[in-house]
Amino acid sequence: MTSEVRSYQAAATDPYERGRELGADNAAAVHEAYARYTELWAAYGVTPDEVSEVGAAVLAPIEVFSPALRSEIAGIATGARLEGWQVGALNARTELMALGDRRLVAAGRLPGEVAECSTLVRLPRAGAPLSAQTWDWHTPLADSWFVWTLRLPTGRQVCTLTEYGIVGKIGVASQITSGTSRHGVLGLHFNALRHRGDTGLGGVPVHVVARRILDEAQTTEQATAIAAEAAVTASAALTVTARDEQSADWSTCTLELHPGGPSVQPPSAGDGGCWLAHTNHFVAAGATGQDMLGALSTTKERLDRVDRLAATAAATRAPVPAAPAPQDVADQLATHDLGPRSVCVHGFPDAPVGQRTATLAVAVAEPAAGRLHVHAGKPCEASQGTWWTGG
Repeated sequence: MTSEVRSYQAAATDPYERGRELGADNAAAVHEAYARYTELWAAYGVTPDEVSEVGAAVLAPIEVFSPALRSEIAGIATGARLEGWQVGALNARTELMALGDRRLVAAGRLPGEVAECSTLVRLPRAGAPLSAQTWDWHTPLADSWFVWTLRLPTGRQVCTLTEYGIVGKIGVASQITSGTSRHGVLGLHFNALRHRGDTGLGGVPVHVVARRILDEAQTTEQATAIAAEAAVTASAALTVTARDEQSADWSTCTLELHPGGPSVQPPSAGDGGCWLAHTNHFVAAGATGQDMLGALSTTKERLDRVDRLAATAAATRAPVPAAPAPQDVADQLATHDLGPRSVCVHGFPDAPVGQRTATLAVAVAEPAAGRLHVHAGKPCEASQGTWWTGG
């Protein structure tokens, strides 16, 4: 069933005050997210002591990587009345699951696919870029995400689909030029990955990397440089659509974050323009073959589906409409031909905690306009629900 998209508009521009405001106004939701993740980490074999150790260990690397985001995390902790390490653990939720993965692998019990997110980008020769993804995650967290719109002191505005207590994930960024006038700068999508080198022991959390790119990058080259600064201990695919420094045209690439990375996947090109697709395995040169995929994984089959969707759209040579309908994209993603682990995931309600995943949201981005459209629920349900639009 679909539900309303929860959203929150920040008033403060100072990082600490912005975090404190979010934490205070949404304290119950932040506490609930932490409680649900505590159960999920335990299902992955992570102990309470390890949660506190990793939550504390990531704070110093975050301070070096982004002092502003470290201040924001401190503000969230103050506002929500949590310890700093607890909000650190929330932001390191992927790293803690990577730590649990290693233990399960050592015991010969690699868990099922961590998520079934599918992302596509269309970059036509005529018209503006359009990107979209399904966000698939653990259903106990179905009420723990929202869309956060915030303004930075630089005049940049960020709109991000994230989880309570976590600084960012999927989103768009725009620059306010004067009054209400603005132009889009960047779009970002997020897919989970598992790399054989993941340890989950400290480092810069991949969600913090995603948020700093949303906050600062003007081009795909700058996004790549920011990602390269981060010493990560877990993996994720960040698909960035922004301007190219050399040509000033719109460009796109996927930054596959992993220990020793990132690796960069460029787009494919055809007569009608460029396109890019990504799911939950490594594609870029330098990281292929390093996946940890369970026997039930459909990531390669789903990549084939979304790649063909994006390529077919590019082959038409038709420009993206000035006001694209996100429902049209959702309809394309509403495929069920791979069974329960298709692009549109209906979930596994009878599975144990740690394996109950489903499509929780559909996100469609217009990077050039700085707009984000979000539907709470599966793509096949989008026509029956409503879309939140902002940015």
